Amino acid sequence: METFFQDVRYGVRMLLKKPGFTAIAVIALALGIGANTAIFSIVNALLLNPLPYKTPDKLVMLWQDYRAVNGPEREWVSPANFYDWRDQTQSFDGVAALIDWQPTLTGEYEPETLIGAGVSHDMFSVLGVQPALGRSFIAEEDQPTAERVVVLSHALWKRRFASDRFMVGRSINLGGESFTVVGVMPESFRFPLITNAEIWRPLRPLLSPRCGRACVVLRVIARMKPETTLESARSEMTGLSASLAQAYPMQIKRSV
Repeated sequence: METFFQDVRYGVRMLLKKPGFTAIAVIALALGIGANTAIFSIVNALLLNPLPYKTPDKLVMLWQDYRAVNGPEREWVSPANFYDWRDQTQSFDGVAALIDWQPTLTGEYEPETLIGAGVSHDMFSVLGVQPALGRSFIAEEDQPTAERVVVLSHALWKRRFASDRFMVGRSINLGGESFTVVGVMPESFRFPLITNAEIWRPLRPLLSPRCGRACVVLRVIARMKPETTLESARSEMTGLSASLAQAYPMQIKRSV
């Protein structure tokens, strides 16, 4: 018992020394447990380091809820539902999606399989982070037939490209295809959910045209507007999901 109290006292002292960490932990517990939102899944992976996002307490994840058909409460999202949520909601300043991507760097470089993600063009603005070099994606690049472009992590830029400041605008070979580098992220940036991601490309070219509403392949992150609460966002999404359920029978209720 004495050891227990010693541990408690030590923990309290450490929290008092790091008020920023304490505030984040409180947010994670209050929202991740009390409000049944997935903000915890973003914050939890980054608790030991300063959060690299603008107002991270306004970031939430959106899931499809399949409990009505004996499925999971938090399922990944279909592309069709993502685009409907993005285009028809008023609670968010932005709604972005991601999909896993593991390209192989080839060409003049020694081959290496990289951990990356395909992201909707506004992902970095939703997170509140912009590249340290170059730019992020634009809407025109998030189309099936658009030019192939990528953004590099700072670590990849340093490790494989010798921190070459003229790398932006150059082409690299990924899986036998040529991609133009348009940006390099800041050194402090860590991508949510795929925390070891080192490279990103626009989302839409990775999506199969046959991927319908039952094709759950995306994870969705949204930024609530400053005046929006979780309760109001959940209320709006509940209403929208009811409308989509009528329009598309395969659509199941979802949760924020």
